[in-house]
Amino acid sequence: MLVAMLIARAALVLLVVAGCGRDKPAEARDKAHGEAHAEPRAEAPPAPGNAVQNEMRLLTEAMRDTVSAIGTGDLAPIPHRLHEVHKARDVTEQAIAGGTYKLPRNGENVAAFKALDEAFHAELEKLLLAARANDAAATAAAFSSVMSRCDGCHAQFRAPN
Repeated sequence: MLVAMLIARAALVLLVVAGCGRDKPAEARDKAHGEAHAEPRAEAPPAPGNAVQNEMRLLTEAMRDTVSAIGTGDLAPIPHRLHEVHKARDVTEQAIAGGTYKLPRNGENVAAFKALDEAFHAELEKLLLAARANDAAATAAAFSSVMSRCDGCHAQFRAPN
C-alpha cells in the first residue's frame, strides 16, 4: 500500500510539470493551474544548490505530499505542488541553455536529457489531471508511472555518489 502511494505521488508531480502550459505565458499557466493571483507574488529566497538540485528538492516534496494526499483522500494540494515543480523546471532549462548548469554525467547529450525531461513532465501532467478530477485511483496510478521514470534520467545524467 505504501509503495503504491509513493508511486502515485511521483506520477502526480510529473503530470503537473508536464502539463503546465509551457508554451503559454506565466500568467496563462498560473490560471490553467488555478493559481491566478490578483497580487503579484513575492519571489522566494534562492534555494541552496543549483537549479537542478532545487527542482529535485521540490519534486521530492511534491511526491511526498502526493503520497499523503492519496492516503488521506484529499487530492486538492497536488496541483499546487506540481506547479511549483514546473516553475523550477523553467529555471533548470534556463540554466542549461545559458550554460550556468552542466549535466554531471553525459553532459554532451543534452538532447537526450531534454527528451527524458519532456517524457517525465508528460507523466506529471497525467498526475495533475487525475488529481484535479479528484480520482484517487487514477492519481495513484499516475504517481506510479511518474516514479518509474526517475531511474532512466538519473542513471544517465546524475553525478555518481
